[in-house]
Amino acid sequence: MPGPDGVRIGFAVPGEAGMVHTLLKAAADDLEAGHLEALARGECGTWLLDALAGADLGERLVRAAAAGELQRAAGELSLPLVARNNDGQVVGALLGVPSGTVISGLTRLPVRGQQILMSMLVYAKIKAIAVSDDARRRGIGAALLARCAQAYWQLEYRLLFGEFDTERALGPYYTRQGFTVLRHGQSIDVGTLLTGVPLHLGAGPGLTFFHRWRPQER
Repeated sequence: MPGPDGVRIGFAVPGEAGMVHTLLKAAADDLEAGHLEALARGECGTWLLDALAGADLGERLVRAAAAGELQRAAGELSLPLVARNNDGQVVGALLGVPSGTVISGLTRLPVRGQQILMSMLVYAKIKAIAVSDDARRRGIGAALLARCAQAYWQLEYRLLFGEFDTERALGPYYTRQGFTVLRHGQSIDVGTLLTGVPLHLGAGPGLTFFHRWRPQER
């Protein structure tokens, strides 16, 4: 996907794992190493790429669960995007992941295991997004977010969400990108859609929550 100033947005490849890690680690202190290690092994996002070409994500996820390989499945269901400049150098990165918070919350409800699994194919979290210092203020972050949303909507995900440090005051930025930014104490219900049982999701301490439902979903 073309971005601003000749930048191209696309899936990260294993050889870019080091640069992706460097960029995203500066943006998210709690970034799990597992997703980026999976990227280096070529096991991050490949199921999503296959699904964009017509593969059945549900079938693969059920098989992984039966084999006790949900951690691997979480990596395969992640979305590692990069922005490359005209020289092919990575100048921005974004990582979308299945939400561990949603999965954990659903396990405490009287719901079926299959419904918990389905959350991995319905809700996605923007774990981190970052642009290199010398490439900022050129619309690269906005292009990464746009491609992220486009991919998830094409895969029929219902909700895309994330958090940022409240001190960074990024609410207006995410609002311009089409997200709804919640005020302190607000939350959204992510349980009723899947299970008929409410499960409220909001920001953690010191964080601000933003989200975007698939068009015509809410």
